[in-house]
Amino acid sequence: MSTKRTVDPHEELPVTEHIEELRQRIFRSVIAIVVGFLVAWPFKKDILLFLERPLPENLQGKLIFLSPPEAFFTALKVTFFAGILIAFPYVLYQVWKFIEPGLYEHEKKFALPFMFFSIFFFFLGALFAYFVILPFGLRFLLGFMGDLLTPQITVGSYISFVIQMILAFGFVFLLPVVVWLLSKLEVINYVMLEKNRKFAILVIFIVAAVLTPPDAFSQVMMALPLLGLYELSIWIAKLSGRKREGEEESY
Repeated sequence: MSTKRTVDPHEELPVTEHIEELRQRIFRSVIAIVVGFLVAWPFKKDILLFLERPLPENLQGKLIFLSPPEAFFTALKVTFFAGILIAFPYVLYQVWKFIEPGLYEHEKKFALPFMFFSIFFFFLGALFAYFVILPFGLRFLLGFMGDLLTPQITVGSYISFVIQMILAFGFVFLLPVVVWLLSKLEVINYVMLEKNRKFAILVIFIVAAVLTPPDAFSQVMMALPLLGLYELSIWIAKLSGRKREGEEESY
C-alpha cells in the first residue's frame, strides 16, 4: 500500500515545509555545480583560451595579472563558470520540482516544453553574448581613444567582465519562456504586457544597469535585445492566449 502524499495545489503547507523543500532543492543544485566544477577543472586552460577569443586578435594571449594569487583565483572563476553551465539543466529541473506541487495536473504538462525552451533560450543568450555582443563591445571599448591609450587588461577583470555578460544575457533570454509559462498558467496576458510597456521599458534599463558592468555602453547593449525580447514575449503571450481560448471552446 502506497503512503505517498498527494499534494493539493490549493492546500496551504506550513512555511517550515516550504523552507525545507527549498533548502533541499538549493543543496542539490549546489552539489550539481560542484560536480560540474570538478569535471571542468582539468580543462581550465582551454576554457580560459575560449573566453579570450572575443578579444581583438592583437590582445589575445596578452592578458596580465598584478598579484600572485590572481591567476589562481581566475582559474577557479572560469571553472566555476563552466560548472554553472554544466549544471544548469539540472538546476532548472530543481526549480521546476519546487513549483510543481502548487500546480494543477493539467498545468504540470508544461514541464517538458518549459525545460526544453529554457535550456535553449539560456544557451542562445549566452552564445549571442559570446559571438555578437562581446566582440563588438570589446572592439568599441578597447578602441576608444586607442590612439592615446594602450590597453593593459588584467586577466581577473577581463574574465569577470566576460562571465558577467554571458550569464546575464543567458538569464535575460529566458524572458519569453517565463512569459509563455505565466500566460499558460493565466497569471498574465498580452493585454497586460502591452498596457505596461512604458513601465517595462524603465524596468528593462534598470535590470540592464544591475546585470552589466557599470558603463553605459554595456547597459545599452543589453537593454536593446531585452526590449526585443519583451516584444517577442507579447507576441508569445498573445498566441498562447488564443490557443487556450481555442482549447476551451473545443470542450
